[in-house]
Amino acid sequence: MPVGDWQFWVVSILALVALVAVVRMVVPPSMWPKRFRRRAKGKSTTLTVGGRPVASDAKSEIKPDHKPAPKA
Repeated sequence: MPVGDWQFWVVSILALVALVAVVRMVVPPSMWPKRFRRRAKGKSTTLTVGGRPVASDAKSEIKPDHKPAPKA
């Protein structure tokens, strides 16, 4: 092994970084120790319509523009 060659060390470091990236994609996060787990990205948001929050059980304040068709 050419341990005195700088190119050997550059390629070895790149290979090690690639190996770590592949292992992180293959191994599920639950198997990693807690200090090596990735933190959750993003945050929870609420649904809004017109700048107002919408609750799942709330009634709509917007009335339809058209009248229902008469029953025959």
